[in-house]
Amino acid sequence: MTYLPFEAIPHIGIVAGTAEGAALCYRTLCHEAERFMGRHAHPEITIHTFSLRSYFDLIDGDDWPGVADLLSRSANKLAHAGADFIICPNNTLHRAYDLVQSPVPWLHIAATVAAEAARRGFHRVGLLGTRAVMEDSMYSRHLNKEGIELIIPLADERDNIQRIIRHELIAGRFTSHTRNVLRAVINRFRTSGCDAVILGCTELPLIVSSEGSPLPLLDSTRLLARAALEQVECRQTPDDHIETSEHRNMVGMATGRFHLVSSDHS
Repeated sequence: MTYLPFEAIPHIGIVAGTAEGAALCYRTLCHEAERFMGRHAHPEITIHTFSLRSYFDLIDGDDWPGVADLLSRSANKLAHAGADFIICPNNTLHRAYDLVQSPVPWLHIAATVAAEAARRGFHRVGLLGTRAVMEDSMYSRHLNKEGIELIIPLADERDNIQRIIRHELIAGRFTSHTRNVLRAVINRFRTSGCDAVILGCTELPLIVSSEGSPLPLLDSTRLLARAALEQVECRQTPDDHIETSEHRNMVGMATGRFHLVSSDHS
C-alpha cells in the first residue's frame, strides 16, 4: 500500500461527552491504527467537549435542541481545527443527532453498531444504556433496517442501570456488585432469546467484558472508533483520497454509517 503524506491522512474530530467514554475511544483509535499505519502511528485527532454539567442540565430538562446546539458548536470548533469527519463516543448525545448542524460528516454510533450486528448474523439483541438511550428509537430504527429485533430491560432494570451509569460509571467507579447486576440483566436477555447485547453506553465496556458476559457483546465505543479507522484506511492511497465534504459523505454512505449533518440537514 502507498501511504499518503501524514498531513493528507483524514483528520478525526471527537465530540466528547464523558471523560471515560472519550478516553476509551481515543485509546482505541491510537492503538488500533497501528495495524495499518505502523508502530506508534495514528491519524491526527482533535477532541472537543463542553462541560459535562452543561449537557446534564440540558438532558435532565429534556432540552434536546439545547443538546444539539452544544454538539453543533463542538462540530464547528472541530471543523475549524481541521477535522475531516466527526465521531461522538456518547450514545445519549446521539438522541439529539437529527437536530445537529455541522459542516463536516458524522459517523452515527447506532448505525455503526447495527451494521456490525448484521455482519455477525445476530437476529435479536438486548440494549444496555442510559434511560434516554434505552427508551428512544435511535437503536431500533437502525436495527430494524437490518431485520434485527431490539429488546430493552424491564422498567425497574432501566432505573437501576440509569443510576449505575450516572452515579458510578461516569465517575470511574466500577464494583463487583455492579458487574453482577449488569450480568443478571444480560442473562435475562439470553433467556429471552437474545443472541447478543449492545453496550449502548460508552462506559459499559469498562465494567462488562466478553469473558464475563452470558452473551456476545456489541461494544459501541470500540465499534465507533474502528468505523472511523475504516474511513481513514480506505483513503490511504492518493487515488482514494477525497477532498470535498460532498465526496466524503458519498464514501461514508457506502458503509451506511456516515451522514452529512449540516445546516441543510432535516
